[in-house]
Amino acid sequence: MKKLIGVGIGAALLFAVVGFSFAEISEYTQVVRNRVHNGVKEAIPMSVEIDRLEVLLGKLNQQVASQKYLVAKANISLQDAELEQERQESKSNNLLTEMKHLRGWLDASEYATIKVGCQKVNKDDIGQALRHKLAAWKESTATTEACAEAVSAQKQAVVALNKQFTEWQNQRKLLGHRLEKLKAQAVAQQLKQRTTLPELDQSDLARANELADEIEKEIRIAEAQEALGTDPLDQLLDEELTEDTASLEAEIDAILGKKTLVSSEG
Repeated sequence: MKKLIGVGIGAALLFAVVGFSFAEISEYTQVVRNRVHNGVKEAIPMSVEIDRLEVLLGKLNQQVASQKYLVAKANISLQDAELEQERQESKSNNLLTEMKHLRGWLDASEYATIKVGCQKVNKDDIGQALRHKLAAWKESTATTEACAEAVSAQKQAVVALNKQFTEWQNQRKLLGHRLEKLKAQAVAQQLKQRTTLPELDQSDLARANELADEIEKEIRIAEAQEALGTDPLDQLLDEELTEDTASLEAEIDAILGKKTLVSSEG
């Protein structure tokens, strides 16, 4: 690893000296960084990665409470917004009802005063009250419409948030099952490695056999080469010189005598 880092630094300095552009140096630096990262990644044992996955799952489990709080808070906020919308709608409806009453009283007070509760009011009083109610109704209606739009958008956001939380929960639980499965697979792999017998190194034995075959072949070639151009009679005479001459002659005479006797009888 240190060697790779050293090579990367040396390469960067070399590129700077020979005139590479900053963009090119940056690109080569990124290549070196990627190789260093990959080298470190490959050097990490699988068991360490499984432990790291377990740490991440632990973080997710710790986030459950905070995630639930955010979702619950959003749901309560939506409920409050819906209640406010209902209150504004009720207020607007009440103002509309009051305007209907005032409008009827306005016709009744065209020529005389009328008694409302314990008070007597004339047309001007009813008209002024009607103007105030109309202004309040318009304001309440605008507020109600704004509340309706806000509640609609908030409801969509809360529905999406609840869906996201459900999916997050399912993924977290699924990840827990996957972690347990990976642990079991890692244990099985370790047991398999322990029970598997190591393979013997056959390379030197193969090379030795190959060398022995070559030596035997060379010896056969040398023997065949010595046999080339040799007269069979000379070879026979050479073999005879090594034996007892008297014994050889006696054996030949005996053989020839037997042959002659057989020929005469015939």
